[in-house]
Amino acid sequence: MGLTFSRSVKVGVLRFNFSGSGIGVSAGVPGLRIGTGPRGAYISGGVAGFRYRKSLNSKPRIASTEHSRPTQVDLESPNSPHDAVRAPNIVHTEIHDTDILELVDSSSDDLVRSIGEQQSKISAWPFLLFGLLFLMVVLGHNFPNMPSVVKWLGGLVIAAVTYWCFQRDKLKKLTVLFYEPDAPASALFEDLMTAFKKASSQQKLKAITVTSRYADTKYSAGAQQGLKFGSASAHLGDAPNVVANISIPIFTAEKTTLAFYPDRILIFKDGKVGSINYSSIDVECNAVTYVEEESVPNDARVVGHTWKYVNKKGGPDRRFKDNKQIPLCAYTQMKLRTSTGLDVQFLGSKENAFNDLASALLRTSRVMR
Repeated sequence: MGLTFSRSVKVGVLRFNFSGSGIGVSAGVPGLRIGTGPRGAYISGGVAGFRYRKSLNSKPRIASTEHSRPTQVDLESPNSPHDAVRAPNIVHTEIHDTDILELVDSSSDDLVRSIGEQQSKISAWPFLLFGLLFLMVVLGHNFPNMPSVVKWLGGLVIAAVTYWCFQRDKLKKLTVLFYEPDAPASALFEDLMTAFKKASSQQKLKAITVTSRYADTKYSAGAQQGLKFGSASAHLGDAPNVVANISIPIFTAEKTTLAFYPDRILIFKDGKVGSINYSSIDVECNAVTYVEEESVPNDARVVGHTWKYVNKKGGPDRRFKDNKQIPLCAYTQMKLRTSTGLDVQFLGSKENAFNDLASALLRTSRVMR
């Protein structure tokens, strides 16, 4: 079953509609809507099969936005995998990215610039809330005998006005994207979606932030390389302040969000937006044997066992009383990189779970070239 690209997107009480002449937006309740479109603002209503539409003779405003990219961050050297003993002679390599605004594609990308302008708009609702609360305090001081019902009504008014302003600020930052790909492009994106769903179904998904090389593997359960992790997630949905007429595959690694759109990859970090083409991304997948010191995920395959502290022959070091046996699992590591500075790495608990996604990204990259 192929993908369905909707011709309308609903955001709260607003509905954005796509047509051959442009994008319109309307709001309202069943039977009555007011909005704006390529031919100007309009109001329409209907009941029992009768429809009414009247132009309000106003022109729609076109919103703009901007985009940014991940930044390089120097991290402190992590401890060894074991808190009890610190492994000597460790060489750390940090996983970091170039500043989002330095990504080559974003310098001339109008969409990215437009998204950035939208997201940089200042939210007014905190100032409004502070002002209204201050006004309530002043009134309460000047009128100490104010009835409780008036105070309650004032609180409800403040809550309603603040919520209205919050939604208004949210819409000011919003960018709406509509896609109408041809059959080959739609099939290509459907393959990417299918592969992403397989990768996102892993029980354990971590972002790799630091890699370490151990000169002495005695204190690292025999591992020659150590990894430091950050939070990671994968889901289908919408990127920050951007909605589209189809669910978008989204990876999050720490503060970096990668959104895989049909025509490009948008990167969000620290309130900035960046863009890279599929043709410029390099994907690498590796099978790794991971020393799992936590509980073994249900989708992981145990390939052997080691010890928390090992001797030269690979057996348990009897000098340590708490020397427990640790399972070795077959995990998969995926690296997403570009020559312009993107460097994001993931570790997944399901063997070969990233392989289909890597193949789909490489196919898309070849087509985009």
